[in-house]
Amino acid sequence: MAMSPGQQLHSVLQSELNIAKQLAELLVAERQALALSDIVNITDINTKKQPLIMKLEQHSRQRDAVLTSTGFPTGKQGLEAFIDNQTEDDALALTLLIKNLKAVAKVCQQKNQVNGGIVSINRQYLQRAISVLRGRDPESSAYGPGGEYTSAVVRQPLIGRV
Repeated sequence: MAMSPGQQLHSVLQSELNIAKQLAELLVAERQALALSDIVNITDINTKKQPLIMKLEQHSRQRDAVLTSTGFPTGKQGLEAFIDNQTEDDALALTLLIKNLKAVAKVCQQKNQVNGGIVSINRQYLQRAISVLRGRDPESSAYGPGGEYTSAVVRQPLIGRV
């Protein structure tokens, strides 16, 4: 027996929620690996994150397909209209799933921002260290003749300049 559109949407949303929870767990593990500068673990986590993100994108397309196949537009408005046309129990179940999915997505976004900030700070420290090793002042930077950013500032001696 074929699933109803409401059941299909419920199944897609439940699967999205499960994947988002897995992603949130990986982001926690990534934070710990970043704190320890554990490159092997960071690489392993990134390898695991990518398929989850692809699955979330696939589920988003499936969700849109369910909506369009029943005559509703895609996106938030279509989803709300679809839910409004379901039985009270089905509407409640779908609304709860969406609420949980939004909460987990927000957690993922926050954790990803923190991890991105850590990566950015580590990159800045690394660039400064490389500048010091190359004998350049890491604090001085300028734009080159072509407008590109450069830390290779040409210093001219102050004595003997006319």
